[in-house]
Amino acid sequence: MTGRRPLHPAAGGDVCEGRGVRWSACREGRISMPEHAELAVLLRAAYAHLPQFFAGSRTWSYVRPEARVVGRDVEGPAAHAGVLRRFLQVGGADQLAAVVGLVAVRPGLQRQGVGLALLERVQEFLDDLAVPFGILMCAEHHVPFYERGGWCRLSPRRSVHSPDDTTEPHPFVDEISTTTLVLPVRRKDWPDGEIHWNGATV
Repeated sequence: MTGRRPLHPAAGGDVCEGRGVRWSACREGRISMPEHAELAVLLRAAYAHLPQFFAGSRTWSYVRPEARVVGRDVEGPAAHAGVLRRFLQVGGADQLAAVVGLVAVRPGLQRQGVGLALLERVQEFLDDLAVPFGILMCAEHHVPFYERGGWCRLSPRRSVHSPDDTTEPHPFVDEISTTTLVLPVRRKDWPDGEIHWNGATV
C-alpha cells in the first residue's frame, strides 16, 4: 500500500507468516484508488450480509477511518481493520480512544489464526499511536474472538452514538450496550460511566 509502514513480527513467531501474510499500517490519505478497490473486494466477502456497503471502491461503512492495518498475501488483501482516534465522553469527562472497526479476514483464511494475528497488529499500531485504549462495539457472537485477542468486555452501560456519519444526520441511538469492548494500550482501567461517542463507530 502506498506509504505503508511495516509492522513488527509477532513475539514468539506468527502462524500467519507461514501463510505468506505481510502486515502494514497506512494512513487513509495514502491509499490509492486501486488499493481501495482491492480492499473493497475483501470487505464485500467478509461482510456479505451487509450488501449496502462496500460497493465499487467504497471501503468504509458508518464513518471513514483515519488509518488501516492490512495483511496481504499473494492473492491480495487477506485481513483488514480500520482505526479512528476520537475523544469520547465517558462519565461526563473526555476520554481519548482509538475506535476500531471494519475487522475482516478473507473467508478462506478464517479460523486459521489470521484474525488473532490481525488483532495483535492492531494493538501494536495503537501502541505506536500512544492512545490509552482501543474501543469497539460488536455482535454478541464476536465477543469471544475479541476477548481471545486481549479485549475486555465492559459491563452493560448506556451508550449514545450516531448510526451513520456518511449520510444525512439521523437521531443518535441511545441504548444500553452489552457488547462494548476496550483494549488496554497505554492505560489499564477504563473509566466508569455512560459513553457518548460523539459520532458513529468505524
